[in-house]
Amino acid sequence: MFVRIYWGKIYPGAWSSIEQKYRDLMAVETPGLLGRLVSQDVNDAESMFTITLWRDMASVQAWEASPVYAETFSAALKPFIVGSQSVSLCEVKVANIQGLLESFRPAT
Repeated sequence: MFVRIYWGKIYPGAWSSIEQKYRDLMAVETPGLLGRLVSQDVNDAESMFTITLWRDMASVQAWEASPVYAETFSAALKPFIVGSQSVSLCEVKVANIQGLLESFRPAT
């Protein structure tokens, strides 16, 4: 499994637009994608992180090179991004996601 971590600075006041864009984009079929988290830094409201979990490296590379990524995701978010950005791609070596899975189960 691979984790792709994106960090970017957004324009002040753009957070609600970022959330809406990602809600709209979640329906885009993305082969190999296991999950996506879109998060706002609690110490810097103009910093956003997206963490995506991927089945394999080939899926990440195919996504980043795809027209859908460039023309849909990047194009939709570009108006809200300002300044610095970075992407890190990491191979997961040890994982324990039981608590994460449990957080999505309905309470009984």
